[in-house]
Amino acid sequence: MGKKSRVLIKIGGKAAAAESSLRDLIREMAALRDRHEFILVHGGGAEVSRVTRIFGLEPVFRDGVRMTSPPEMEIVDMVLSGKVNKDLVRMFSASGIRAVGISGSDGGFFTGRSIDPAGVSRTGRVERVDPEPVLLLLKAGYLPVAASTSMDPQGGALNINADEAALEIAKALAADALVFLSDIPGILKDSATLRSLDRAAAEREIRDGVITGGMIPKVTSSLEALHSGVRAVVIGEFTTYGDLALLLSREKGTTIGE
Repeated sequence: MGKKSRVLIKIGGKAAAAESSLRDLIREMAALRDRHEFILVHGGGAEVSRVTRIFGLEPVFRDGVRMTSPPEMEIVDMVLSGKVNKDLVRMFSASGIRAVGISGSDGGFFTGRSIDPAGVSRTGRVERVDPEPVLLLLKAGYLPVAASTSMDPQGGALNINADEAALEIAKALAADALVFLSDIPGILKDSATLRSLDRAAAEREIRDGVITGGMIPKVTSSLEALHSGVRAVVIGEFTTYGDLALLLSREKGTTIGE
């Protein structure tokens, strides 16, 4: 058996909430583990917002980023590192995959700093990734399932955007592929999915207004990841068993590569 490729998969709150397609994804990951070494990073913003409102707080977003107050951070920890993470671990375990839940705080996996100069906001940016905890899990045959919560240098809890966490982890692990599972089929141009983009094409599509809004930072960050050793970034939709293999073989979604 040849060397396995290292693949980091990022799923968002919608993917984590769609139980039928999530079970198909887990089943396909189990079938592909003889060829690929997987790491999963997850968000869960919709569930966080739901529980936040139950506790009488209203979520605040700025440019699509959650402005996490100290009281809301307790809810983020409870939901992301707790319920969402453990639900995923149980689903993997039931499918025969030995999964271990982990957050940025565990073993100093990834640490950050508040985006607020005064340090009050609990929304953070990744400053450092230590891949050793995940490498040890992979070596022992476990699937790391990472929540995007972390800590600052003073030990305070931080909420990290899951896309950013996935990119930084993929860079630190020199992943062969980073797959963003989205609710769209890829980057669209005239209603058709762009199958591949290199740096020049990506910059052109941003300049021409094809790539807009929240997709711009995802694409620019993906280009940065490529420069840092990640071989390819794939953005696409998972709806049923077989989609992951199509995404990894570049037959589905949009692949960003040099």
